[in-house]
Amino acid sequence: MSKKVHITIQAGEISEQTVEVAETATYEDLLDELDINQETVLVLNGGNAVPLDGAISSDKLTILKVVTGG
Repeated sequence: MSKKVHITIQAGEISEQTVEVAETATYEDLLDELDINQETVLVLNGGNAVPLDGAISSDKLTILKVVTGG
């Protein structure tokens, strides 16, 4: 069984997409599916960061690219 999740990716430009994930998928699984390095982003649910090993509990998420440098 699977569910659809609408994702907004904010990485300079903003892109949106809907992906289908397993009912038991974690945020980490989602990032793997999207081929996004989990060390370079924050996953937000309602504006709050979520633990990547947690189960996806919302059908709307934001993935925010974290910019570092010096």
